[in-house]
Amino acid sequence: MENLKLFTSNFADLTEKEFTDLEALFQPMNIKKMDHVLAMGTYVKDLYFFDRGTFRVYHLKDGEEFTTKFLFSPCIYAELFSIRNLTPTFFNIQALTPCDCYKANFREIEKLVEKSPNVGRLFLKLYEHIYMKGKKREISFILDSQTKRYNNLIAENPQILEEIPLQYIASYIGVKPETLSRIRKKNTQI
Repeated sequence: MENLKLFTSNFADLTEKEFTDLEALFQPMNIKKMDHVLAMGTYVKDLYFFDRGTFRVYHLKDGEEFTTKFLFSPCIYAELFSIRNLTPTFFNIQALTPCDCYKANFREIEKLVEKSPNVGRLFLKLYEHIYMKGKKREISFILDSQTKRYNNLIAENPQILEEIPLQYIASYIGVKPETLSRIRKKNTQI
């Protein structure tokens, strides 16, 4: 899992042993394009590493899907609310492209964090990064127009239009597909 090493190096410099100990906790999952890694209503006990692929996190309410985030590999994802509160998750995670996924038991990760301050720093920096991305999205919904949210998403993730159906993008920026079509049409006329 060379991508795990590359990904973790963005947050902390692990020794060879620290990385080997971390890597050993991850087990491969058999997930194909359009399969769910995680389903709403399940109790979560694992942290996920997405080595290859693009994923969406969404919630289903009254038959309507609300996309809350996209995950582009390589990345780590933990459904902390469910893990910490011992409650079923509100979210689904779906693979939108062919993928390679791994999972590690969250409690085993915590044991490693207790033994290795450096691994602890890795997860502290990782969670800080995730928090900042979430806060940025929250602020965008308060301050930015729908068009600006769309343009920012495309600027930050140029590959998104090739990998993600437009109805998911519309849901993510908080508009109906028809509104997204108008935004896209207006952008091409500029």
